[in-house]
Amino acid sequence: MNVRALLAAFALLAADPAAAKPWQGDAGAGPLQFVAVQADAKFTGSFKTYDVRFDFDPAKPAAGRLDVTVTLATTDTADEERDAILKSAEFFWTERHPQAKFHATKFRRSGKRWRADGELTLRGVTQPAAVLFTLVEKPQILGMKGDATIRRLPFGVGQGEWQSTEWIGDEVVVRFDLKLKPATP
Repeated sequence: MNVRALLAAFALLAADPAAAKPWQGDAGAGPLQFVAVQADAKFTGSFKTYDVRFDFDPAKPAAGRLDVTVTLATTDTADEERDAILKSAEFFWTERHPQAKFHATKFRRSGKRWRADGELTLRGVTQPAAVLFTLVEKPQILGMKGDATIRRLPFGVGQGEWQSTEWIGDEVVVRFDLKLKPATP
């Protein structure tokens, strides 16, 4: 390889931050929200504490890894009564299951977006889950925006009278718009 080709290869790596290093984010990186239906009306909530670790090169998706950990006790829907119910034993049971975790190692293109196939652990139950996302690369920041649709009932989120979908829908959409930074060792 001649010197020009070597310099060009280094320039390409420098211009592609996703290929150059792993990324991380926390609540300061942007919103991690969920949308659900209660009594035929949509409501939005957010998680105030979470951690994201993302190691991904679009040229080598098979080597990618995405890990997200959410502290469920930080659930906020701007309704204290609903928040208390969501944190209770009938829903997240944050006393026994303080975190939700998503882990993915399979990535593929899905139209203009990427799809991360992995496992979500919520309330002590692990189920397959997929996250769809786009990447926007800027110097020292990796924008990651996307969503996932999950069903709450297979995870046991909604016990007793809350197992019915008459008042609360089964599907929940999780949305995020994050600005990740290079990971610290």
